[in-house]
This record gives sequence, C-alpha cells and structure tokens, in this order.
Amino acid sequence: MTKNRVWRTWLPGLIVLGVLLLIYSGTLQRDVNGSDHSYMNDVGEIQVALNLWGTIHFTGYPLFTLLGALLTHMLRVVGLSPAAAASAVATMWSLLGLAAAYWLIARVTEGAYELAALAVLALGLVETLWIHSVVAEVYSFSLFLTSVTLLVAIKLTDHWNERRWWLTVALLGVGAEHHRLLLLLIPSVFLLAVPALWKRRSNWLTLSLKSVLIFALPFLAYLYLPLRALQGSSWVYGQPGTWDGFWNEFSGWEATTDFIEWPGNLTAWFDDLHFLTSQLQQQLPAIVLLAGIAGLVWLTWRRTFWTGLGFLAGTFAFMTFVLIFPRAVWPPAVLMPSMLFLMLGLAVLLHRLARIAPVLRWGVWGGLLLLSLWLFCTNLPFVHSLVSDRGGRQVIQMLRSLKDANLPGGRNVVALPWGETFFAAGYGLYVTNELDGFELVDHRADFRSIVQREGKIITLAFNLGNWPLYWWADILGEAHYSSVAPGVAVISRDVLYKDIPVGIGFDLGNGILVRAVDLCWEEEDRLGVTIYWEATQRMHSDYRVAVHLISKIPPESAQQILDQTDSLNPVGGWYPTSLWTTGEVIRDDYALVVPPGTRPAAVRVAMYQLEEGGRFVNTEWLSLPLPERPDARP
Repeated sequence: MTKNRVWRTWLPGLIVLGVLLLIYSGTLQRDVNGSDHSYMNDVGEIQVALNLWGTIHFTGYPLFTLLGALLTHMLRVVGLSPAAAASAVATMWSLLGLAAAYWLIARVTEGAYELAALAVLALGLVETLWIHSVVAEVYSFSLFLTSVTLLVAIKLTDHWNERRWWLTVALLGVGAEHHRLLLLLIPSVFLLAVPALWKRRSNWLTLSLKSVLIFALPFLAYLYLPLRALQGSSWVYGQPGTWDGFWNEFSGWEATTDFIEWPGNLTAWFDDLHFLTSQLQQQLPAIVLLAGIAGLVWLTWRRTFWTGLGFLAGTFAFMTFVLIFPRAVWPPAVLMPSMLFLMLGLAVLLHRLARIAPVLRWGVWGGLLLLSLWLFCTNLPFVHSLVSDRGGRQVIQMLRSLKDANLPGGRNVVALPWGETFFAAGYGLYVTNELDGFELVDHRADFRSIVQREGKIITLAFNLGNWPLYWWADILGEAHYSSVAPGVAVISRDVLYKDIPVGIGFDLGNGILVRAVDLCWEEEDRLGVTIYWEATQRMHSDYRVAVHLISKIPPESAQQILDQTDSLNPVGGWYPTSLWTTGEVIRDDYALVVPPGTRPAAVRVAMYQLEEGGRFVNTEWLSLPLPERPDARP
C-alpha cells in the first residue's frame, strides 16, 4: 500500500475521531455524579469502584472493572481527578469502538472512507453514545466489543480463517461475560460466517466443542469478584466472597426476578411497541431510522445476502429485547448496537445513491454533516446538564460541614439509601477522603444497633421521606428528629439537645419557646441560622417555620425582606410540631443568602399557620441582630 493510499484510508477516520475527542473532552464529567436521571443511575457507583479497585452491581462486569481500575489509576498519575479519570476510561473505549465502526462501515461501503468517517461522526453524537462516552458507565465497553466483534467476523464472509473464527468466538465470550445482552450478537456473527461454516459442516462437532470452550474462557474474569471481597476492598457490591453471593452477582437474579416479564396482553404489546418507537426517535430522526433499515434491506437483497441478513438480525435483536422487556435494562443503552447497525445501513444507502448519481456525492456528505450538526445542537444542552449536575458535590459539602461540629453522641454514622447520594458520600469518604471520620452505611444496615451504640444516626433530610418517623419508631421504640446542618437530619431514641442552655427563652405564644439561636457567617454572603425550639406543652396542631433576612426591624414592605427560608415543618419539613413531646428540644438549621448590593439589618424568626381561606396566622416574631461579618474591618 502506497503512502498516499495509507493517508486516504486513515486520515478521514483520524480527523473525525479527533473532532469527537474534542467534543467528549469538553463535556467530560469531571466531578462526582449528582444527577438522578436514569442515564446516571450507576455512574457514581462506577466512579467509586474504578478508583478503589472495587466491584459493582450485577452482573459484576469483572473485566471492565479490572481494566477500568487500571486505566483510571494510570490517568490519575498524569493529573486527572478521580472522577475525570473514570469518565475518560469511557471516552477511550468509545473512541476505540468508533474507530472499529469506521473500518467496518468502510469495508461494507467498498472503501468509501470519507462517507464512513461522516457516518461515524453522526453515530458518535447520538444521545446515548455521547452520554456513555463521557460518564463512567459500562456501555462504552459494550460498544467497543460490538464493533470489534463485527469487524473481525465480517472478514469470514470472504474466506475461512480458523484463527479469525477463534478470535471471533473469544470476542463473543468477552462480550457475554461483560454484559449478557451482547449474547444477542450471536445470530449476527453466525449469519456472517454461515457460508464458511457450511463448507466445514463435516467437522462441526469438533469445531463446536472448541468454540464452546473458547467462548467460556473469558468468564474466568469472574474470579476478580471473590478475590477483591476476600482482600477486604472498601467497595464491594453484595457478597461475592460467598457462593450464594457470587451466584447472585453472576446470574443477575435481581434483574431477572424484578424486571424481566413478558407483556401480559395485546394492549401491553402495543404500549411496549409505542415505547420502543419513542426510544428510537429519541436517538435518531424517524427518516434516518427508516433509511438505515432500507440500506440494510438493500444490502441483503442486492449485494451480500448473509452480511445484510446478519446486520438486520443484530438490529432487530436489540430492538426486540426492548419491545419485550422494556424495564430490564435502560433502553437507550440496549439500543446502542442497533444505532451502530442503522448508521451502517444509512451509509450503505447513501453510498448506493452516490454510485448511481456521482453528482450526489457532495450532497450525501453534506447531509451527514447536517445530521451531525443537528445531533450536536440538540443533544449538547442535555448532555451538559447531566455531567455538570452539582448534586453529588452538594452532598459532600453538606456532610463535610459536620466534620468540625461537636455533635452529641458517639461516632458520626451516615445512613443513605443505595443510590446517587450514597455513591456521592462514598466518593467523598473513600476516594477523595473529604469525609474522613464518618462511617457510611446503606439501607441494609442494622439501624437499631447503630443508635444503641452511637446514640444517633445521621441522614440527609430529604431521605426522611423514605424513612418517616413512624418507621424509625418501629425500629427504635421511640424516635426523635433534629437538624445538625441545613439539609442534614439526625435520628435518635433520646432527645439529644436537652442540655442546651436557655440563651433567649422567647415565647412564641403557641406553646413553643425559642430556647436559643445561633447566627454564623458561613461565607461572606451566606448566613447560617441554628434555632433550638422547646415544646413547653403537648402540641395538637402543626406550625410552619418562617426565617427572614430583613433590612429593617420590623419590615414595612416585601422589598425589605431580603431573603427567606420557610419550611412546612421544622427539621427540613419532616418533624411536625404535633409529634413533639413536652419538654423536647429540637435543633433546626437554615441558611440565608444576602443579595448583592443590600444591607441586612437582622434575622427574624416565627412560626405560622395557613388557614383554609389562605390567611396567614403568625406567632410573635423574634428579631435578632446580625453578627459581625468575618471580613469586617475595624
């Protein structure tokens, strides 16, 4: 091959991969995940696991986790943050997968390298591929395995090569070991190799036995799971160190029992079909989807029957899975291989049009560029919103504010349900060590023992919606809520703050006393307000809380209320006054922000009720002067 020929074949692909690298780098998730979107459900878990040589949820993904941990640590050595390094692993696998897709499309289009490059550019900007290229997830590795397996297998359509067949089978095994969903590639690979396999039908038994053995070998990577458990890794999902725990991980029984269910009737089938079409059109316009299918049909009918049939089988295998089991796996991730097949079909169709009328070549290229531009402009805001969500960082900051607080009781044990907030706290505790000194447990912990041992347990206030007071009372026998910081709650069996000295003793006139108030500048424009309420009698109704930052005492207009933070109930809205016991002292935390260019004079605190007609009935107001700001000059 001449030097000019090499450049002609490689250069278009390299240019497009370079463009995608710039786009992916600009939208790479660089900090701990905070989004609760379904795309991001497992991202925080994987960020932590790859940085700790840990293990992740069923079915374990051991080879991905092992290679990902190695690559993450290498990327951290060259200066990437832990989260960015884990995301960059996904970028690497995606770019390698798209490089293989480039050669695959170029081969099917008989060397239309520019067309193949433009098709790959559009493919790389499809929503699900873009997102899974910039966050720590397993599906970029799936894309890589899919593209490479098809690229190797398609060469078997020309002539038989035993080593290539063994490599194809091994890649299928790696794919199945990585994600059982990639078993759906088997019909595609088999159809691509049918002509060569048929000629060797006399040796099928030996060939089949060897193929099964080679296919199974990659599953030895599962030894990584019990090994890390036995080594005491700080991040291990489940109990892979036991036989039952290992089998649960390997088999993925949680998905099979909870999410795999056939549609029960004709209406359910139609609902699932509508769901499938909406998911497909979320990724590509309907005209592009139809053109991709048309290209694969033409490939089957007029060009290479077994190749086209294999690609059609792959396209519809993954679509059918979403149709039948829409809840089993996140549908956009399932459809990633279908997007690859359909983009290949679109390239075949456009190549055919350009061959029929060469004058259309520039129009074909322009059309693909416009598709890429449309995908970029359409998907960029959504991708950016996912990767830049600060929710995870806020979780760490809320908990970190407690590090120097002298909280009653023993050690600070933080309980969070398994999910985004737990992963964010785990990142701060185990990866960046920002939460040193805390103990982190999930919803499966023995809360009764923790409270008996430490006197309390801490959680984020919004989790109290999942763990209401009666739930804690059933576990502890008696339960009380208090705040320990804005948005952070503590649950205890005994009242924690009964020894707080009476600093103010302001009677609101409703049976509640403002025992003490602490005001503290947390930042130049952020004021922390800690209120200690005391129930002087049993309350039979509920009161809301009002905390205002005012520029005049008392304010004469709404404009003189510079900031306010009202709460449906004390303690983040979750502890109604009607549940308080006589003599109980409750800590309640709020934060007020000073608007730029304003001069606050005081903070005022009250409780109120909202009557049916919408009229506010306030208690007495307590006004407090502001403390001196830390940047104030004498």
